[in-house]
Amino acid sequence: MPKGPLEADNCSPLLNAIQRGGVEFFAYGRGQYPGKRLAVNQLPGLRTVGYWDAIGVQAWGLPMHRNEGIEICCLLNGETVFATDSEQWILRPGDITITRPWQRHRLGDPHIGACKLFWFIIDVESGNGRAAWEFPSWIGPDADSRRALLRIFRKNQRCYIGDKNGRLHDMLSDACGRLAAGGDLSTAIISNLINHVMVEVGVRLSGGIPDGMSDPQGFDRTIREFFRGLELSFEKAAEPWTVADIARVCRVGVTYLTASSRSIFNTTPSDQLNKVRLFHAARMLKANPDLRVTEIAMLTGFNTSQYFATRFRKQFRMSPREYRSAGSPDAHP
Repeated sequence: MPKGPLEADNCSPLLNAIQRGGVEFFAYGRGQYPGKRLAVNQLPGLRTVGYWDAIGVQAWGLPMHRNEGIEICCLLNGETVFATDSEQWILRPGDITITRPWQRHRLGDPHIGACKLFWFIIDVESGNGRAAWEFPSWIGPDADSRRALLRIFRKNQRCYIGDKNGRLHDMLSDACGRLAAGGDLSTAIISNLINHVMVEVGVRLSGGIPDGMSDPQGFDRTIREFFRGLELSFEKAAEPWTVADIARVCRVGVTYLTASSRSIFNTTPSDQLNKVRLFHAARMLKANPDLRVTEIAMLTGFNTSQYFATRFRKQFRMSPREYRSAGSPDAHP
């Protein structure tokens, strides 16, 4: 993650593939997203909607990246790999993926398969500095519907669902042609299409939400999932996270994040981050005897070996070198 504000994907591998002629592509986009430009007042909050059709062997993929909004994709033909920091799937026709704002994910392993993929991204960041998600007003018929959808997408963090009855697959396959046709009704067609998909996906996600309202907005679940992702990926844990960065990714304020972290982990967000990094370092010390302690400190996100050694001794009651030479079992957070 770059220092400073989080940055969304710039789609450069896809753009290069399009320029080489290996992919048929049509999209509407704004900002860094390619495609026919959306007007300023045309479906505000929509970052991109479109499809690619990659025929034959492909030599590109979309490595781990982030988007600023909720992204929904549907595989229409072929197969390809989709993964987050914690899970991986082989997508087949009709399969649907859902990622939340700033959630890392990739397509391809490392290259995508020959496939046709439909997608859209809706920015749910409010413009007034609030941490809560906010759908644009053209999503859903009313504010109550938008709030219900937001709750569902927060509460159920699933990133993959199947389209067993084929309804979305068939509808989206037909929609690709209507998207490319354009015309006076293009805005209405896009709005109707996205709303239909949002409701269909929302209905399916809502079936997986457990009873109970102890965390009605899903904020605490999001925070748990974020730190779980750090536990599963030392590269992600080593990124230069600040508390403000973590709060933004989890869509909460710093004050809420701090209180929730104390409730869930009995410590501050910064201390929990360091704990995860230390356990990654402990495993590396055992698994990589040729790596110097300083190298492991840098690889796991610590800026200085001295600070790393101090935190390590506090956590494990011995120095990194002592830990490496001792017969301790593998560390687990």
